[in-house]
Amino acid sequence: MSPSDFALLAPHLVAVDMPAKKPLGEPDVKIATNWFFETAIASMVAMSPEGHQSESGFVGRCGFVDIATLLGSNISSIECYIQVAGTGFSIPASALQKAVAASSTLNQLLLRYVQAFIVQVAHTALSNAAHGVEERLARWLLMCFDRVDGDEVALTHEFLSLMLNVRRSGVTMALASLSGAGLITTRRGFVALRDLAGLRDLASDSYGAPEEAYEKLIGATLSRPSQFVRQ
Repeated sequence: MSPSDFALLAPHLVAVDMPAKKPLGEPDVKIATNWFFETAIASMVAMSPEGHQSESGFVGRCGFVDIATLLGSNISSIECYIQVAGTGFSIPASALQKAVAASSTLNQLLLRYVQAFIVQVAHTALSNAAHGVEERLARWLLMCFDRVDGDEVALTHEFLSLMLNVRRSGVTMALASLSGAGLITTRRGFVALRDLAGLRDLASDSYGAPEEAYEKLIGATLSRPSQFVRQ
């Protein structure tokens, strides 16, 4: 983002803590606030009338919520809440809309992010249909570690079960498999990265295309350096 475009947003940005499970948007509720992320990670979760839930999108420091604001809507269409606690910034939706109306370059940049997000959502659907639990877990962990600075992230079996759309017992087995292969280590409520290259090998083609799309559209690298290995 150029300094001049950032200057349009800066007076309206408020630094906020984002605790786990903090709601950022609900279906059919008016969008009053948009959110940019610093260290927090949020999930966009689809829910059926019968109560079935599945994560459809994943937002961290590479993006913002809610993209509906840029698409001419003031109503959220999907549930969104914080999955990994951290920090970020709030901005009134009206202020964001005024800023993008005042700057074609800011509008174009944020709309390119919308396109990158749509690519991610499409590949999440593809991965859920085409890949096994371990591959999907590897992909999801890679996406998490792309959006945090450290090599450990706070994750519960409850969240992982929702994100992967599997039972908690399936999450336990998949985590044990990745841990046994030396790719990660786990402790209560946390997962630590040990072998990035190995995790990418396991994820195979379930990971990579959305990250490449983000880099092409935004002009910034999202993925971690490939040589990362922690002993």
